[in-house]
This record gives sequence, C-alpha cells and structure tokens, in this order.
Amino acid sequence: MKTIIKLALLLTLWSCAKESSSESDNIDFYTPYLTSVRNNATVTLKWGKPGCLFIKSGVCPTADPDHFEILMSEKSPSELKLQTTVKNNIFEIAITNLTNGIPYYFAIKSVGHNGKFTVSDTIMTIPDNPEKIKKVFAVSDKSRKLGTWSNDQLTVAYVSDYSWNNGNNSAQSVFISSLSNNVEWLVEQNAYAPAWSPTGEKIVYHTDHGEVNTSPGYRPTHIAVYNMIDKTIKRLTGGNSFDFLPTWSPDGKWIAFLSDKARGTEYNIWKVPADSGTAVQIQSDFKDLSDRGMIDNRSPKTLNWSKDGKNIAFARMAKFNSKVIYSIYSIPATGGNMTTILSSQWSDFCPAYSPDGKTIAFISNRSGINEIWIMNLQTKKFRQITGSTGNWVYENLGKIEWSASGNKILFTSYEGDLNALFTVDIN
Repeated sequence: MKTIIKLALLLTLWSCAKESSSESDNIDFYTPYLTSVRNNATVTLKWGKPGCLFIKSGVCPTADPDHFEILMSEKSPSELKLQTTVKNNIFEIAITNLTNGIPYYFAIKSVGHNGKFTVSDTIMTIPDNPEKIKKVFAVSDKSRKLGTWSNDQLTVAYVSDYSWNNGNNSAQSVFISSLSNNVEWLVEQNAYAPAWSPTGEKIVYHTDHGEVNTSPGYRPTHIAVYNMIDKTIKRLTGGNSFDFLPTWSPDGKWIAFLSDKARGTEYNIWKVPADSGTAVQIQSDFKDLSDRGMIDNRSPKTLNWSKDGKNIAFARMAKFNSKVIYSIYSIPATGGNMTTILSSQWSDFCPAYSPDGKTIAFISNRSGINEIWIMNLQTKKFRQITGSTGNWVYENLGKIEWSASGNKILFTSYEGDLNALFTVDIN
C-alpha cells in the first residue's frame, strides 16, 4: 500500500512542456494529496508542493496555486465548509482547539490565479492524546512483520528473511522468538502469515516449501500447522492449489483460508479441520467484480473469524463513485450471503475482532495514511488508535492482532528501511 500511495503522489505532480498561454490552459491544475497527524485537541494537516516532473527548473506556472483553502466539517464528509485560507508557500497547518474523540473531516482546495481550482480527497481524523506505542524487539537487527503472539504475550511468531546455502538462497520464512530470553528459531522456510491457535499450542501458516512450479509462474502453496510441544509440522492441504492466509476458529477446531481450489475467477474461502481432514469450500465466487482484472483484485483478503464462531470477516475491493477502495464484509462460517460490516469512501482492511467480540479493529487510509482504527459493532462509533506519529502501518497482505486481554494490538510498521513489530495500548 505504501508503494501505491507513493505512485499516487507522483501522478499528482503535473508536468509542463512549454510556458505558452495556449498550452498552459490545457494542463490539469495541481491537486494536493492531504495527510493528517492527530494529537491532543489538534490535527496537523500536510500536503505536497506542486511541481513539474519534466521541467529542470521545477517551476510549473499552471500548477502553482494562488492560495489554499482549508475545508472542514464536524458532521460528515459531504458538509465541508471553509475553515481558513493559507498562502501558496505553506504546506502544513495545525487546526487547534478541537474536541478529543470527535471525528473531523478535512479537504484542501487549491485555487489558481485564474480562479481555476481542484479539491483534494476528503480525510477523516479523530484528535486524542498521543498513543502509547512500544517496540516488541529493542534491537532492529532485521525486518520482522505480520506478528502473532501467544496468549501470555511472551512468545511471538512473525515473518522474516531466512538465508541458506552460504547466502546464495533466501526466502520469507516463519520464525518464533521467546521474548523472555530472546531465543529465536526457524519454523519453516518459504512460509508466510503465521497465526497462533486459541489454545496456544500451535501455529498455522501457509508455505510453498518443497513445492515446484506446476506451470509458468505458479507454485502450489499449502496450509501447515506447527506444534509447539513436539516441534512437528503437519500439512493440512495439498495438491495443485494456492492455499494461503489461514485463520483459526475461536474454538481451535477449524482453520479458514483462501484458495483457488475451485478454479473460479476469485480466490474462495475454505475451511479445514485443524487436526486434519477434508477441506470444505464455504464461499464461491461473488461474481460482482468481473471488471476488476486479475484474480487477486477481485478476491477476499485478510480473513478473521468472529469470536462467537459464526462469521468470518474479510476485506474486499469495492467501488465508491469513480474510485476503487476496500471495504470490510463477513460471511457465515457455514456458508451464505455476504454482509457489509464497514463500507466508506476510504479503504478499510485487515479486520480483527476484539476478544470480547464487541469491537473490530482495522487498518484504514481514512486519515490520509494507513493507521489503526477500531469500531464498536453495535454503536458504529469509531476511535482512531494510531496517528500521532505520522508513521505508516504495514498493510501488504497484512494483519493486526489483539492481545488476549484486549488491552493491546500487535502490528507491523516501518523503522527506517526495516519492518518492525510494535504494540499500541487500547485504553
């Protein structure tokens, strides 16, 4: 997601080939890309400078605004009103004296010398006191991502690079690390997306270790379970299929996952007994995104089983006006129709039910960058959990995970060029 946003930023920088008035009239006017950082009763808005990609001087008269107008609403994203105006050389402003816990909506209007203007996408942010974030590993010696932890929070499984054959070969692999004595061990190479079992004795993940390409660019991937007690690995699926992103049922008896076993136009949701058995398809193609290109784009992502065992939540591509976004849905664990949990004008993904089942956490770009949010499933009230640091939360086939007590969320973010695991307190 971070790469996609960077590309979007580049696409908003408009080029000017010549400075003639006839050509300048045909050049699209600069549209700001708006992001926010929240703090106690304050939201700081930031947006990029206009520029030309192909002009050495960096000057692009038609993209240079006359001024910026800050639009704001306390009610809805459709009721924005002028808050203040700033000069064209200002690209950051703090909006103060706001009320903590209340959603605010913002947009930036870029106004040109000739009255021409464009308006940024609307963002949503909720001011509050800065969050309490803690690194899981004090030393950043390598990338660690997609963490999952034991019920006592003393042991963490995650994905990191593993090298062998004197460094000539490497692959993303699943590791486990004890936080009490810093002992780390490899579970399996060529493995991804670990998830700890509710009983704390097993870890499920998907792997293509030992598999070979059965067709150009296609290598089967299967669901495997690692037993913490006897250190054994059991494959739960097999054959020529791509099975991935597993998640446990709350009673630990089933594992749901995505697969192309049905050879449809989407990856479908399946489940398999956690001890071994025959995989069962619980959802067929939705058939409502046939224009979305590759199978990856049309398919569910990041499954999470509800705490009552009745439903499985997932993120999936949706449409909002002319934009393509992600929304959060669920289906019955026994199969059935898709139900919308959360759909907005922003992308919401990586759903995770709280231990008491009353709240769902998710990653969203609604504040302008990917941050962690939670929503009460009954009241539909939002809380913005991260966002005071201005750092991105990792999303790429990602996950966030509650602690067993429900007082923390484990997530992946960036530390320089490395992925790192963090926890954030839920007060």
